[in-house]
Amino acid sequence: MDRDQRELLLSLAYLYICSDREWRALPLLLLVTAENPDDCVCLRLLAHVYTTVDRAELALVVLDRVSHLAGQDIHGDSLLRARALHRLGRIDEARLSFENYTQALPESDAA
Repeated sequence: MDRDQRELLLSLAYLYICSDREWRALPLLLLVTAENPDDCVCLRLLAHVYTTVDRAELALVVLDRVSHLAGQDIHGDSLLRARALHRLGRIDEARLSFENYTQALPESDAA
């Protein structure tokens, strides 16, 4: 898959997500991930979609993969993780993850 094909598939997936049609975005994201399993942008979108379609356990697996690839949690990954944990009813873990997210905010954003 070349760069233009990847960008087209991710753009279509994003449009489906924005249109509340996450189930239609899922196969597009899985296709991109199959071609490039280390694509963190696609993996983050995939984690969002999994959370939205009530597959939060898969979202956590994907976020663990992103964390492994990046070598650390990126700022927004804590928010994605908090949403997935909350969906699973793991409220204390979700709260901790959300606190990690808010503590990492720059001072101007936190106020």
